[in-house]
Amino acid sequence: MLDRLAGTPTERTQIEMVRKKPLPFPPEPIATAGIEATRWSLDRADHREGRRNLLLRTLDKLGLGFDS
Repeated sequence: MLDRLAGTPTERTQIEMVRKKPLPFPPEPIATAGIEATRWSLDRADHREGRRNLLLRTLDKLGLGFDS
């Protein structure tokens, strides 16, 4: 944080997660609905031999997926 405040470019300040703003998290109750839909989709994929539904495929394409 001190490097950022001083404006000194260092290895730590060049990390992507430091340079980019985070994706804003939606307010309640939208957040809860999204979380529950994602949990349901992950459970369904577990029971369908890993076949992912549209929600999970979309999250994967946006870089927010759970495919690790």
